[in-house]
Parts: sequence; structure tokens; C-alpha cells
Amino acid sequence: MTGPELDPPVDSEDALRGSTAKVVERLGCQIVEGGKPRDQHLTVEAVMHECGVTRPMAREALQTLHQKGLINLQPRIGATVQALERWDLLDPDVIAWRLEVAPDSQMRSLTELREVIEPRAARLAALSRSAEICHDLTSQARTLLALSEDEDFAEPLDGAAVRQRFRDVDAAFHRTLLAGSRNELFLRLSHPVVMALNHRIDRDWAGGHQEEMVVSPARAVVGADTVQSYPTRPQPIAMWLHMGLAYAVDQGLAAAAEAFAEAILAEIRGGRLQDPVVLDHLRAGLDQFNTNGLPAAHRAGFQEALASLIRARRAPVVVMGASGCGKTTVGPYLAESLRVPFEEGDRFHPRRNLESLRNGTRLDDSSSSPWLAAVAGRMRAAGSEEGLVITCSALRRIHREMLRVARPDAFFVHLDLDQDLASARVAGRKSHVMAASLVSSQFEDLEPLQEDEAGMTVDATLPVERIVAEVQTELARRTRGG
Repeated sequence: MTGPELDPPVDSEDALRGSTAKVVERLGCQIVEGGKPRDQHLTVEAVMHECGVTRPMAREALQTLHQKGLINLQPRIGATVQALERWDLLDPDVIAWRLEVAPDSQMRSLTELREVIEPRAARLAALSRSAEICHDLTSQARTLLALSEDEDFAEPLDGAAVRQRFRDVDAAFHRTLLAGSRNELFLRLSHPVVMALNHRIDRDWAGGHQEEMVVSPARAVVGADTVQSYPTRPQPIAMWLHMGLAYAVDQGLAAAAEAFAEAILAEIRGGRLQDPVVLDHLRAGLDQFNTNGLPAAHRAGFQEALASLIRARRAPVVVMGASGCGKTTVGPYLAESLRVPFEEGDRFHPRRNLESLRNGTRLDDSSSSPWLAAVAGRMRAAGSEEGLVITCSALRRIHREMLRVARPDAFFVHLDLDQDLASARVAGRKSHVMAASLVSSQFEDLEPLQEDEAGMTVDATLPVERIVAEVQTELARRTRGG
């Protein structure tokens, strides 16, 4: 007599991973990372075999994945892996799996979500001005500031408890803000917001990667729209912005609260806190803000930090290098990304200079001086808040010093490439200010940036997007005083 059909036995290794939750996590991660591509069919038997689980557990796991939108269960067809647009992208598990597999992409999406809802929630919270919300926000903001200043925060081991406490209070602050909006849908979105906050400090804290940095000193390329790694210690300006947001809500200042929330999110992106629009909103908000509403112990620090941010000078950026390095290509792109005016330096040449260059005649110092003086004049005219990106070969140090007389804060970006490639590029252009025969003379004159010169050298053969990202990152670092 034959006994009833039994499911495959589960060995000891399978038993360790035999819960439904672990099966769901395993399959979910595989789907998210592309290990199980779209339209692939998953059978109960295949799941039983792969995960070493019983039939009921395999069925329950597939049903859970169906509820999360990762697969579609249909009678007779079974389970079919779905495309990303069908997933429940706000499901906590889906968010966690995406953060594990593609953290940059998922953090960008979560931050964009925050940028939509948090400033609006701040405005609504200020309009509502609930006594409980005001009490909690202001208390949490003060606690965040105190924790950020704890001497142990930056210590990898000794600071773990401080960072955990900071993370929890920060999450509570943002949940409170969303709750203060009195919008039930905003409050429902608090979980993905908190996951984004926690990921930065749990997984992307710079102090946790110090050993890796020693081994590999090359830093990640990030730009103005990239979510920055969480710093070793919270940036003071970020803490003061949280303080401003909390007390703007407490004072019932809707526009100010919205501006502070916008600035908090701009701070985590490379360079965006210097966006003129963000700063204009902050200025308008601060015009309404009553600093005397802050605790006496925090007034001076708040005023100093915000004044420094609002009045920060925007140094002119000179994109330099030999002809053919890509100044005219990189310059406008960089200016657009920084939201500042762009000037093509060659347009400041006197007509006789342009004729000489087209005819292959090398410019001497007497010919170059009027041109450099005109470029320097345009740099001098650039407002400290307006900013400027201007192209200029600036090959010799003496040329750069002439420009620095006009603007001592000028920052030079040297687009570096070899002479053969530069010659080929210039020769391949139908119209160019300079004859290709003059490229060699430019390399004879070229004096690379020295260590004591404010600037950076970038590989001119990189994609323009990456060049701009590297420049933005360095400018942001200098603005923060890093």
C-alpha cells in the first residue's frame, strides 16, 4: 500500500531560512535586483525546490509577493513577475529591498517624494499650529542640536548610542511634521520618509567608511541633484534649519516653515543649498521670523549660521585650459547646473586678436593684456550673490593672477587633456576662434594649477555630466568649509 504523497523534506540548512518571511525576502530581493526578470513564471514547485519549504509556505510567499505587486497570480497561469511600475513602491519591504539593491536610485526617488510633501506639510502645520505639534517639534529640534554637538557622535564605536538616539529623534521630528499637516495621506507617507532618513545614517554614514576611504581615496562623483552621504557629524547649518522650521511652525509662519523645510532637503543634495531660489525663499521667511521666539541660548548661534548662509559669496568660476579641451561645452552646462550666468571669454577679445588667432598668429603679452583685463572686468562686475561661470584659457599663472586681482575668490577649473587630442579636436571643427596650428604653442605656455591656487584639475575626456558633477561637489565642499 502506497502512502500519501509527501512534500520534500526540509534539511537543517533550509530550516534556518524556512519561514515565509525569509522566502518572501529572498524572492523579493531577486525580483528587485533583476535575478528573476519581468514575465518570468514562478511555480509553487519551483519555490519549494529553490527555498526548501513546504507547499503551503511557498503558496503564502507567492501570495504576499502578489499583494506587493511584484508578481501577478492568475488561475491556470500561476505567478508572473511584474514590471517595476506595477510594484507597490511605497511598501516598506519593497523600499528596503530597493535600498539594498540600488540605494542611489531609491534614495533619489525617496528624496524627491520628500521634496514634494515635506515643505507643504510644514506650511499646513504652521497654519494649524497645534499646541502639541509645536511642543514636540521644538523639543525635538533642540534635542537634535544637542546630540549633533555631542563629542562622541563622530566616534565609530563610542558614538553608536548617540547616533542611534539622533536617528530616532530625527525620525520623530519628521513624523511629527507630517502629522502636524493634519493630512492623513501625508501621515501615511511617514514610513518611506523615515526609511530614507534611517538609511542615510545607518548605511551611508561617512564615519562608517573611514577604513574604505584609506584604502581607496577616490571619492564618489556626486552633483547638485545627488543625495550626499551622511557626514561624519551633522552639518551645523542642517541643525539650525531644523530649529528654524520647528519655531516657524510654533510662530504660525507658513511661508517661513515651508522655506526652512525646502532648505533642509536642499542641504542633503550636493550644492543645492546655494540655489538662488532656495536662498530667496529663506530670506523671505527670515523677514517674518521672530528670532526672539527661540530659546535665549540658541538665538546667537541661529542668527550667525543663517546670516552666513544667506550672505555667502558665490565665487566666479573660470573654466580654463588649452584650446580644444571643451571649455565652451562644459561652461554653459556648469553655469546652468549652478544657476548662474555664463560668459564665453573669447568674446572679450579685441577684433585684431580674433583675426590673428584665426590666421595662426600667436598672441604676445601686449595683445593678451586687453583681453584679460576685459575678462577681469566682467568677473569684477559679477555680484557676490549672482555668481558667474566664464571661460578663459588662463594658461599661465600670471594670467590667472590678473584675474584674481579682480576677484580674489575666483575658482579655476582646468580641463586637462593631451596635446594630440586637443589638436585633433580643433582640426575637426569647421569654425573655431583659433587655428589648429596654434594648439602646440598653447601647451608650451600652459602652467598647470599649483597647490596654493584655488581650483581643481579635471580630466577633459570625461563625459560633461561627470565633469560638472565633480566641480559641483568641490564647490559645495568649499562652501561648507570642508
